[in-house]
Amino acid sequence: MNGKTFKLLRLHTGLTQQAFGDLVGISKQLVSLIELGQRQVTPNTTAKIARHFDITDEFVVFIEKFDTLSEISDRTKRRE
Repeated sequence: MNGKTFKLLRLHTGLTQQAFGDLVGISKQLVSLIELGQRQVTPNTTAKIARHFDITDEFVVFIEKFDTLSEISDRTKRRE
């Protein structure tokens, strides 16, 4: 899971960084660093998020691929 997907899930839940961190067992500071792209989401944290929100690895991969395709599309549109 990348930092952008991590942040999207947190924002979707409406949780603060503190509340999201408490939920998955990490500090607010680590949540912030992940969202800024300065730290990676560990497999353990990804598993906790997946269990809590009942999502699969395939769903996370889908979100990240969709986001990548959206970014490519946006860049292409700006060039036109």
